[in-house]
Amino acid sequence: MTSTQSFSTSRPQTKTMELRIRDKNSKIHTITTLNEQASFKELKEEISKLTGVLLPYQELKIGYPPRICKAKNEDTLASAGLLNGDIIILTEISSTEVVKGTPTISAPAPAPAHALHTPTVPSTASKSSSKDVISIPTENGFFILREMPDDNSCLFRAIGYVLDRSTDTVQHLRQIVIDHIRKNPDHFSDVVLGKPREEYCSWIARKDSWGGAIELSIFASHYKVEICSVDVRSGRIDRFGQGQYDQYVFVIYSGIHYDAIALTPILDAGQEYDQTIFNITDDVTLKAVSAVANKMKQLHKYTYTADFTLKCGQCGHGLKGEKEAVQHAQSTGHTKFVEYE
Repeated sequence: MTSTQSFSTSRPQTKTMELRIRDKNSKIHTITTLNEQASFKELKEEISKLTGVLLPYQELKIGYPPRICKAKNEDTLASAGLLNGDIIILTEISSTEVVKGTPTISAPAPAPAHALHTPTVPSTASKSSSKDVISIPTENGFFILREMPDDNSCLFRAIGYVLDRSTDTVQHLRQIVIDHIRKNPDHFSDVVLGKPREEYCSWIARKDSWGGAIELSIFASHYKVEICSVDVRSGRIDRFGQGQYDQYVFVIYSGIHYDAIALTPILDAGQEYDQTIFNITDDVTLKAVSAVANKMKQLHKYTYTADFTLKCGQCGHGLKGEKEAVQHAQSTGHTKFVEYE
């Protein structure tokens, strides 16, 4: 007597389902944690845990003869046509096929009113192969470090990228800072700025002047979006505009440099696919960005600015720590520094 085919539709249904996944190596994985009312996305998440194949790369075939399941993430297993005891054939599709199709990625949060109508792909941000980039995989794609040029305008380029999807608006952003400081003299006193107000405005207007917390607070207020700056070494997250807005963006601070964070459907996708603005209620994003920073820390891609040693590239003067570097820059106008052991 032969056993009943696993694809038979005559078997009784039960509350808890047993589903078997056959991967590309013909290995069978069994799922017994879902019922008929579980979502199709939950099934894919379980498959990802068992096989390591991320959601955007999964193609699932069901029934007999096997057919590609077109169910949506929110559909129940019952409405998707799955029955207790079914075998699901898993195929891992290529990154090219994902781009041609519709990636399983949440729709980007709407951009603020100030954002450019036609996002531009940055021409100056560094480009690396998928093997070199620092990223963290999630069910919706990869949170990835988008590196900015090391030209003393990295903060402005990072902000330009996460808000306007352009790294070429540096001087415009510097002018926003100047205008904001001049319009709010009570908030930005000489004491807060560390120097006379007009002197600070003249200094920050220069293309080789660094930006920091003052500038981030101004951009948060100007663009009506929370800006989170994640420190690589400590893991601390400084949140500018916290509790005031519905969306947030992320920059990574590695001691003397700022980079941007984006969500991409696949690692080899063009930067035009990036999402950089997220709903404030999405704490998965916060965890993923922290994981990117932690990965950078493990790779020692940061500089501890309290005691690092620098040399002025213009006069050769030796310096210790960010404080001495800033003082030297303010007193001499020199802005080219190199770290050395």
